[in-house]
Amino acid sequence: MTCRLWFANEYSNAGEVFWDYIQKIPVVQRFFPPEEHYSIPKKNLSLPRRFLINDGSLWMVYYNTDIGFSPIEERSADILRGFLRGDINASKKVDTDTWEAALESMSIYIEYPISFSMEVFSQVMGIKPEKLPSEIKSVRDFVIVPSSDESDICLFVKDASESNTIYAYMLSNKYNFPASDLSVYTENDKDYYEPAFSTGLVLSKSSNVKLSPLVLFSDSQPDTDVLRADSLLDERSERIILESFYFNPDTSNKYKSADGARNFIENYASLTFYPDSVFEYKSVSDSRGISIDTGETAYGALNAAIDFAEQVWSKTTDEPFSMLVTSNLSDFSPSEPFTFRFNYYYNGRPIEISLDEQYGHKEMQCSVEITVSAGKIISYRQYMQTYHTTQSRALGSDFITALDYFVTNIGSEQKPETIKDIYIGYLNQGKSDTLSACWMAKTAESTKIYSYEPKIEEVNDELEQD
Repeated sequence: MTCRLWFANEYSNAGEVFWDYIQKIPVVQRFFPPEEHYSIPKKNLSLPRRFLINDGSLWMVYYNTDIGFSPIEERSADILRGFLRGDINASKKVDTDTWEAALESMSIYIEYPISFSMEVFSQVMGIKPEKLPSEIKSVRDFVIVPSSDESDICLFVKDASESNTIYAYMLSNKYNFPASDLSVYTENDKDYYEPAFSTGLVLSKSSNVKLSPLVLFSDSQPDTDVLRADSLLDERSERIILESFYFNPDTSNKYKSADGARNFIENYASLTFYPDSVFEYKSVSDSRGISIDTGETAYGALNAAIDFAEQVWSKTTDEPFSMLVTSNLSDFSPSEPFTFRFNYYYNGRPIEISLDEQYGHKEMQCSVEITVSAGKIISYRQYMQTYHTTQSRALGSDFITALDYFVTNIGSEQKPETIKDIYIGYLNQGKSDTLSACWMAKTAESTKIYSYEPKIEEVNDELEQD
């Protein structure tokens, strides 16, 4: 189900199977490496993280790397653009019970990886922000309830701001989506999925941990890649990076810190290369820095930041610039410094970063961090690594085992927490050049990332018991 083909919708089902097969042949992989099918970060902004489809009897999930994602994305994007254009016949504020009832009916839940202000989301979707519904401030989650006939469809929109208000919008019938079409997206499902609110699961009353209603239960234990992480920082790349930030490698003032960091000073700024593959640029003040064309909008600032990061990356390596935006874009102000954060991903799975404070730099919770103020980059940090597959193996645990682990460990911290997501990814803490996929969890109350990867001996014990 999780073949990484962005262009899957251009082929018939037989074509999808064919491309899935030939791309596993080593000689073909030389010409069609998996990463080539991902678009640049700016295009990824407009793609939902996942669709959760309920055809009335079965739940089906499509992540944005799954075959079959593109046809759903195209139809849902047309509906979301209609909402942004103001093609609305009626609207009404509703409660959480109505939202969950919509999910329990024949529906399509759409989740974006980050929240957007309405203005930024409209620009991401290619719509001029002229007729935006004024009652919604920021967005991330939507539910489409298809029509049973040729009548209007209903779009539920949850405000991603602190208000968490929910509105139901009736769109004009030119955006019709018959309920009968949902079966097309669930008929080939082989995996079990169900959102937490629908399972009836109740955690122990003594537990201080809750589950977000849309945490997905799954029986999937897919084959995953074991990755090798390689540093991109060497004498050649450091010189390129210095020049990209307008430093002269030959004349800049430079010195080496006691912890091994190499420091360069020029043009009212510093640039430091740390021993753990991190480099950092800092201007002396918000009035200095590297000028970029932001257009004084959040969308313009984001695009300019991505363009700059992509240029730095492409000068140092031929590897694709596979990044995802991870910072919410709902509270940007052109007059205040704003930090954009990005993370690497590999074959559709996120690589979460958690580097301790060391060698003189602060802790890092993302791969790239760019702070923009008044049209200038005033600080920039990046963990310069590339990733390559070394082998593949099945995920060593199931969802229920991982859930039990997370509830126990998060609950041991003796403070109320809500698990908002459980997913498969990689956690890079800079302690090994080998990364194995694992179950990961995030809570609504903190930025800490929890991970569960059973030890090899634990997996072997389970196999012996079987």
